[in-house]
Amino acid sequence: MAIYAISDMHLSLSGDKPMDMFGEVWRDHASRIATNWDSTVKDGDTVLLAGDHSWELKFDQARLDLDFIAARPGRKILIRGNHDYWWGREATTRIQKKLPEDMTLLHGRALVVEGIGIAGTRGWRVESQEEPTAGDDKVMMRELAYLQRGLSEIPSDVSRKIAMLHYPPFDANLEPNTFTDILQAHNVDILVYGHIHTGGFLQGNIGGIEYKLVCADYLNMQPVRVI
Repeated sequence: MAIYAISDMHLSLSGDKPMDMFGEVWRDHASRIATNWDSTVKDGDTVLLAGDHSWELKFDQARLDLDFIAARPGRKILIRGNHDYWWGREATTRIQKKLPEDMTLLHGRALVVEGIGIAGTRGWRVESQEEPTAGDDKVMMRELAYLQRGLSEIPSDVSRKIAMLHYPPFDANLEPNTFTDILQAHNVDILVYGHIHTGGFLQGNIGGIEYKLVCADYLNMQPVRVI
């Protein structure tokens, strides 16, 4: 069993949001993801999807994109991204019931796959061009609580711990934020994150945690092996 990861697929199979407007790397990106995924991932593997799965605003509209994900090999574990408006956090349980058994919506919770603990939530950070607001503080505290809860649910006897965040646990200046403190307090081994398409990012061993940026464009539409 292998664990792979990819994020920020920004699917829009309805054709409403062509991604090649953002550069050549996005040309025919859905078909390239399908080809790379299908030739790499086996049915017994697991794929971590760290947010921004579909551009659609409502679940019914996102069906084509979710069916695309469902058709790929392996077990799929998804967290919310900042563009996943189709997935309201309070509707997670209701949406989960409409998905195949091999697709799990992970929202501030944890599960164990082949002895490996996995927890995840969207996360939050204030982008460089913005000033923090009371709303930012509220979301930050909520997401910190989700991460804390999820990591606390991982049993102590797992062989490794993986945390999934959509937003990275650092600011635009690559300075760590409070999410980093929680990751380290729970002895996380691997952090999988997305969201970063331009600008600086952190990769490799940071404070004893293996950071992995898994945005589809960064990976050239190829799921990366995590374990």
